[in-house]
Amino acid sequence: MTTSAIGRSEDWAHETFGRADLGDSRRTRRLVKLAGDLARHIGKTVVQSCGGQEAAVEGAYRLVRNNRISAAAIADSGYAATAERVQRCGLLLALEDSTTLSYGHQVVAELGDLGGPKGSNQRGYLVHSVLLLDGQSERIEGLIDQVRWRRESRKRGQRHQRRSRAYEEKESYKWEQASVRVATRLGGKMREVISVCDREADVYEYLRYKVTRQQRYIVRNSWNRRTAGEAGDVRATARQLPGLGQYQVLLAQKGGRRARRAEVTLKAGVVTLRCPRRAPGRFEDLTMNLVLVEEAGREGKEKLEWLLLTSEPVDTFQQARQVVRYYELRWRVEEFHKAWKSGAGVERQRMQAAANLERMAVILAFVAIRLLQLRESVAHEEAPCTQVLSEHEWQALWLARETTPLPSTAPTLHWAYENIARLGGWNDSKRTGRPGWQTIWNGWFILQERAQGFTAAMNLMKRNEKM
Repeated sequence: MTTSAIGRSEDWAHETFGRADLGDSRRTRRLVKLAGDLARHIGKTVVQSCGGQEAAVEGAYRLVRNNRISAAAIADSGYAATAERVQRCGLLLALEDSTTLSYGHQVVAELGDLGGPKGSNQRGYLVHSVLLLDGQSERIEGLIDQVRWRRESRKRGQRHQRRSRAYEEKESYKWEQASVRVATRLGGKMREVISVCDREADVYEYLRYKVTRQQRYIVRNSWNRRTAGEAGDVRATARQLPGLGQYQVLLAQKGGRRARRAEVTLKAGVVTLRCPRRAPGRFEDLTMNLVLVEEAGREGKEKLEWLLLTSEPVDTFQQARQVVRYYELRWRVEEFHKAWKSGAGVERQRMQAAANLERMAVILAFVAIRLLQLRESVAHEEAPCTQVLSEHEWQALWLARETTPLPSTAPTLHWAYENIARLGGWNDSKRTGRPGWQTIWNGWFILQERAQGFTAAMNLMKRNEKM
């Protein structure tokens, strides 16, 4: 994804939602207008994004409250734009993860139970998202699938009944359903897609689906399944695999864990998973590749240990290391969920009906994608910042950050990226060169306010010159 492909907010909105089939072309135009306004004022309310213009605000709310428009129809346009964009890419990583959207205002009676400890009354949506990443450049290409559902409160505490329910009735069926929809949207391009999933996807039926459909995958192992051969189970098999080499991993600070370098050993081979005892005769054994990443000289919770099931070749150190690298990128879908919530503000919405809330959530999901793409594109981009900022926006930023007169040509995107972050309070104290999300958002909000003031001042000067 290049900056020119992202373009200005209005162009991005048209590319993403301009093909939406909402039953009336006027609705599609309203959707494009609202998405462009929200993308230009990321994190602000509908009223603030529309600049207080009554007609724009009324049109936005009429769209969001229209029960003839489904959230799926809005999303389908965005998925189609992503599917079209990735045809030019080579290898793609389909990063998958689930999250929750939690709300506490009047609409909660219509929302689903989010679980939690006994007595918890959290309400909202459960969400499963699939994000496409270019496997070579490691840049985000777009959202290709997302499903939102509401769990009924009466099902709380029924986890012990899971074994008696059909696979298609379980929430774990979401992994296979997501692959079916992604394959439908991408067609033949699916041959170049690797699904990358965490331990929750270690479901025998899902693995069987990927193997029998010859779809590519990397799934972190969770269950110590029975295996063919003398080892008897997955973990014992992994420990007996031949070592391919060692390398160092830089572990970032997380929670109570301190940042450190870990020396890990890489092992790889083939494993055959036995058919589960709960389904004798219904399923066949599954043969796949296995990669073990294990930190030497450390035990306990801090020990780094990944056991990955995969369709990808792992005969050499380089091949196995590449599988691990693809899995290391899975956190990018978690970053999308963070941008959706904290940046685009999906959990700050206060629509008074669940359907309205879901329509808004879908629009903001694609706004969050744009936020991620902008961040990674401008961080090292030497193109002029006018590809993203308006003339008054970059001029207001220059006057806020520089002491020299305005230049005749616009500065670079990299300059804009750093100075928006510094406007939000970033000083690179950790010497990482990467500002955090919060400072970028704070800087963006401040810039929008200053750009509005700058525009008003320029308009006043022009009016006075005519008098």
